[in-house]
Amino acid sequence: MTMAGNGKEGRSRMENLSAKVRELRRKRGWAQEDLAREMDVSLSTVQRWEKQGAKPTRLARRELTRLFQEAGISGV
Repeated sequence: MTMAGNGKEGRSRMENLSAKVRELRRKRGWAQEDLAREMDVSLSTVQRWEKQGAKPTRLARRELTRLFQEAGISGV
């Protein structure tokens, strides 16, 4: 795979994650602050996830996966 391919694939995964974080919040009726509190992260961290500015840590990703599953959101 070329470097350009890696970049596109990485962006696609981040777009997918961002959309799923927003969907999770919508399904739960949560503001960004609520998700941040639930995950024990800062508000700016949640904002960066949604704007594709940062990837969650492994621990945060595990917790997000659990929350996605509980909310019936698949394909993470």
